[in-house]
Amino acid sequence: MDLMETIKLSLEGLKSNKLRSFLTMLGIIIGIGSVIGITTIGRSLTKSVNSAFESIGNTAVYFYVTEKDSQFYDSGNLRDSDLFTENIINYFESLEGIVIDDLVYEGAGGMGTISEGRNKENVTVTATSEGLLNINKIEMLAGRFLKDEDIKRAKSVAVISDEIVKDVYKTSAPEVLGKEAKLDVNGKLVVFTIVGVYKYEDVEIGGQSLTGGTQQIYIPRTTGDREFLNEPRISYQGIMASMINSETIEEDSQRIVDSVKEKYYKDNPRADVKYQSAKSQISQMNTAMSSIQIAIAAIAAISLLVGGIGVMNILLVSVTERTREIGIRKALGATKNDIRKQFIIESIIICIIGGAFGIVLGTTIGYFGSKLLNTPTFPSVGSVIIAVGFSMLIGIFFGYYPANKAAKMDPIEALRYE
Repeated sequence: MDLMETIKLSLEGLKSNKLRSFLTMLGIIIGIGSVIGITTIGRSLTKSVNSAFESIGNTAVYFYVTEKDSQFYDSGNLRDSDLFTENIINYFESLEGIVIDDLVYEGAGGMGTISEGRNKENVTVTATSEGLLNINKIEMLAGRFLKDEDIKRAKSVAVISDEIVKDVYKTSAPEVLGKEAKLDVNGKLVVFTIVGVYKYEDVEIGGQSLTGGTQQIYIPRTTGDREFLNEPRISYQGIMASMINSETIEEDSQRIVDSVKEKYYKDNPRADVKYQSAKSQISQMNTAMSSIQIAIAAIAAISLLVGGIGVMNILLVSVTERTREIGIRKALGATKNDIRKQFIIESIIICIIGGAFGIVLGTTIGYFGSKLLNTPTFPSVGSVIIAVGFSMLIGIFFGYYPANKAAKMDPIEALRYE
């Protein structure tokens, strides 16, 4: 008996029991749909995380002081003298143009409001320096960003977002340049001159805003310290830097940390210096996401095992029901291999059809699930190929025992079966 005739017989057997065949496929459909849906949503979340970190730039590194033997950013028992003081800052600055491209120091800022007439909006005031423009990939729409001269002279200038221009000033970006930005920060009213407007882009992970939609206003770090600190700043707990060579970020950062420790913290019993790179954070996040994704997909794959057992169970019932048919076919010359092949192909067909419906279900779940995370994603070609292959393997594995049982039937006993 050729293959096409065997497939035709198998399809006729499935058509004669449509409802039972569908219920048998259901376990395969749910299993494959769950695996594809979960892996697709996982890919979407990974893309969302990577996109969020791309807004910072993969050459960004944060150097910071923390308590000795602490695994986290901890400063509870540190003194001002333990932090990055003027000598250490000068050392970091000496590395600019060698291994460091830009340096950013954060000054004093806070939450507040900006107002113009009756219009008001909540904002975050960030006192920073010139290098943030490149590190955070800020896109300027009008005017300029903060300059080194602004920091040195502690000028009362500010860079605001296009959303603030639209919602508070009700005008266009160029028109707002030179106007006053009236800020109420931590109960203190301060006035700045607007020198630039940047394009606001919210950073999201999994559809959740990391900023809560709050607009940032950038002012010189020295101005922030003057306005919002009771005394001049003498130290920093952390410094943001962008590295020149993106290929050797980890090695260069570790050398800087080792050098700072050796020069300034060798005899300090309380403080330690560490770094965290955007590149390593992306890698750690992706590893964690992959592990979670594999674990959840493995749990979902258990339903495939249940579906395979269901296929075996139904085929055993089918073999029993069709005992007389098997006997007749053997009497007419069908070999054991013909009978075995017929039931294995029937099992494979059940699993392939179930797998096809499962792919449709998984694609639908994955797409709409990822759309809720604001990163619409379709399943990878690899996951679809694996799903189809897995369906065929289930069909062969769980179909072999019933098929072998049918092939070994004694034709005389089979013909006597009622």
